[in-house]
Amino acid sequence: MKINKEQLKALSELPDKALWNTIKETAAKHGYNLPENAPSEKDMEKIRAAMRAGEKINLGDAIKLMNSYKNK
Repeated sequence: MKINKEQLKALSELPDKALWNTIKETAAKHGYNLPENAPSEKDMEKIRAAMRAGEKINLGDAIKLMNSYKNK
């Protein structure tokens, strides 16, 4: 899978609510139902940090992060 670094950077700069809505929409396309409310500011920063890592994203960590929000 090719990761578009520019698109990830642009997404990571969105306000929390807009970024979370984008994540929810993308997750829904892949069978995940995420909570309506955005995670805490600290958790949103973790998500942004993963997005800024570009091609260094650890898919295992990304799945764990996604599952932790799915289960809340």
